[in-house]
Parts: sequence; structure tokens; C-alpha cells
Amino acid sequence: MRVVEWVVSVDDAHVGRVDDVAAALEGAGLAVESVLSALGIICGRADASCADALQRIEGVASVAPGQPVRLDPPDSPVQ
Repeated sequence: MRVVEWVVSVDDAHVGRVDDVAAALEGAGLAVESVLSALGIICGRADASCADALQRIEGVASVAPGQPVRLDPPDSPVQ
């Protein structure tokens, strides 16, 4: 079992019900870590094999693996 971070986009018709979509995703195996209601984005972790099940949830527009983000410190020469 390989756990992956997932970023789920909620379709426009369900943005007002993003908490319902998050609950359905949890039922499909996603451990929800954050819900960005205003943006219609749900982030969480689940087994790599769960992508298809997550995509089939009503209200889900897309499911993509999360990408790490690294920011250099403010005093870094690269800005």
C-alpha cells in the first residue's frame, strides 16, 4: 500500500456543497486534511489505488496527485 497526497477539485455545480463531497470522499478512502471551500479544493491522503474511486464521487471534477512546494527563506539570494 502506497499512500499518496491527492488534490481534488469540486465541480462548479457542487462548490456550495463541498463539505458533502468531502464526506463522500472520506467514505471512499480519502483521509481529508484540508477543505478550501471558497476554491472548491479538497486535499487529503489515500492509497494510490483509490484515484478511480475518488474520481467517481458525485461532484468531483478532477483528482490529481499533490506536488511538493518548497519556498526559499526570505533572505535567500533566489527570489
